[in-house]
Amino acid sequence: MEVLDLLVGTSPIWGIQATQSFFFFFGMPLPEEKWEDWVNDDGFEGKPWLNKSKTYLFDELTKAKEEFKDFLNSNDLMNETVSNLGGAKVVSQYINAHVIRIKKIRLIIQFKVYFNVSKNAYGTRYLLAKSCWINNQDGKVVKKFSRVVGQVDQVKKGDKVPSNISKEVEKELEIAMWSEYCREYKSLDR
Repeated sequence: MEVLDLLVGTSPIWGIQATQSFFFFFGMPLPEEKWEDWVNDDGFEGKPWLNKSKTYLFDELTKAKEEFKDFLNSNDLMNETVSNLGGAKVVSQYINAHVIRIKKIRLIIQFKVYFNVSKNAYGTRYLLAKSCWINNQDGKVVKKFSRVVGQVDQVKKGDKVPSNISKEVEKELEIAMWSEYCREYKSLDR
């Protein structure tokens, strides 16, 4: 690709190549070579998009992906970020922030509930339900949300949690995760 093509942006792959050139010019490693593939591959098991109760999450995921693609494909946004906020490292931080946001939405769409037992000071055993979140600093998965389901002997049937209780807890954790997401990101929309 000629330098003129890069500056004018005549190639359909211009945005990704401009991003690569930007990082190369400023001596920063490009965090991910195939952003387009990563953005398009949600890695869901099964078909969670068929669950109508998760439509709002898929709408938010689409919005976050579009904003990320717009950022990657906009030389103006990158130049503005560099000039106003202090350098190419900030662009890398912006990219990581977009990645973490998308990972969080994907996690809310399809997360695992972990059940474990805890004792209080009086020896009563309680069943806890926990789910994970994505850490803003390093993008790692951490256990963050928990709910007390109830006393183990009153909740469990044998060694299993009844499916109706499991679904109820899963919905409560999804609401908590969505509330946390809104606290972190929706206030930025205003």
